[in-house]
Amino acid sequence: MANEKLRAFGPTTLQRVKGEQWGYDAAKQAERESLDQDLIARRNSGEKILLEGEDCGSLVEPLPKYQKAGCEIVHPKDASHLWGRHRIVFGRDRHTRENEGYGGLGATTAGSIDIVVGSQGSKPNPRNSVGPNFYGDAARIYVSQRADIDRYFSLPIDESIGIKDSINRSAIGMKADSIRIIGREGIRLVTNARTSNSTPEEFNSRGEKIESDGPDRGIHLIAHERVGTYEATDPHLFRPTPSFLVDQGPPASLKIHRLQPLVKGHNLSLCIEEIVDMIADLAIAVENFSQAQMQFNTRLAFHTHPTTGGVAFPDTGNITGWAQATISQLKDHVFALGTFGYKINTWFKLNYLSNTSPVSFLSRYNKTN
Repeated sequence: MANEKLRAFGPTTLQRVKGEQWGYDAAKQAERESLDQDLIARRNSGEKILLEGEDCGSLVEPLPKYQKAGCEIVHPKDASHLWGRHRIVFGRDRHTRENEGYGGLGATTAGSIDIVVGSQGSKPNPRNSVGPNFYGDAARIYVSQRADIDRYFSLPIDESIGIKDSINRSAIGMKADSIRIIGREGIRLVTNARTSNSTPEEFNSRGEKIESDGPDRGIHLIAHERVGTYEATDPHLFRPTPSFLVDQGPPASLKIHRLQPLVKGHNLSLCIEEIVDMIADLAIAVENFSQAQMQFNTRLAFHTHPTTGGVAFPDTGNITGWAQATISQLKDHVFALGTFGYKINTWFKLNYLSNTSPVSFLSRYNKTN
C-alpha cells in the first residue's frame, strides 16, 4: 500500500493548489473526512464502532457516472450509481466514446463484453460522465468480436521484423497494475491450433484462412514496451588501433533488434556439446604434439654420432636444458591438458549439459518451440 491513504474522498490541499480537481467538492470532502475523524475518535475512546465501509460494509465514495451507449446492457442493473466502481457491459465494440470502435461505425458482428473496476483509476470524479478508458481505468478484461486491440491498448508493434497490429480481429485484452494467471496443473500458451494443414480446418473470426507461418504468429514477451532497434559496437570489428597507425575513427556499429528469438534448450545443448568435443579434440592434439616434442627433445639431448676422432657425446648443457624443459612440459602441457580434458569432458558436461544438474541452463518445467 506504500504511503497512499486508504480512504480518499478528494484531492489534498496541495493537490488542489496544483489544480487537481477530482473526488467530491471541497465542502463534501471536508464533511466526509470530518465524519471519519469523529468515528475514529469514538473508536479510540473504547467504543466498538466501524468506519463506513469497514468489513466490506456499504460505502459511499466519489464515483464518476458511466456514459451508457444505446446498445448496452450494464450490470448491476439496479445499481447504476456503482457503475463507476465496477460494471460488466454487454454491448458492441467501443474503447472510448459511443462513436468509436466498430460498434461506433455501425458494424455488424461486433459484440463485446467489458469487465471494468475503477473508472478513472485512483482519482474518480463524480462530476464527470465517462465511457470506457483503456488507458486510465484501474483494471479491465475486454472481449470483442472484432476490434483493433493493439491500438485500443496502445501496444507496441515492430513491423521491421513482421510484428504487426491486430486489426479487425476478435480479441481479448486484459490490463491492470498486476496480472497473475495460475494453473493448478500447468499453463499452455498456444497459437495456430488449427491451420490449413489441420483436420478439420479452422478459420479466423472474419472467416478467413489462418496463415500457418509468419513472425507475428508466435508468442512475444515484451517488457517495458521496448521494441525497435538499438546500436552497439560490432565486436568483430572492434580492435584497438596500433600505435603506428592513424586512428580510423570509431569502430563500426550494429543495429540490433530488441525483440529477438528465444533459444531452444536442447538445440543449444547439442551446439555446446559439439563445441566442447571439438575443444577436447584440440586439447588431445596439443597433448600428443607435446609428447612427440618431448620424445624429439630427448633424442636430440642425448644424441651421439661418430666423428673422425671417435664419438661425439651429448653436451651437458643440452641435457640440463632438456631436463628443465621436460619437467615444464609435463607440468604445463601434459598434466594440465589431462586435467583440462577431464574437466571439459566430465565436469563441464555433467554440470551444464545434463538435465538433472542443479545449474543446468535447461528449464525442467518451461518449454518453447
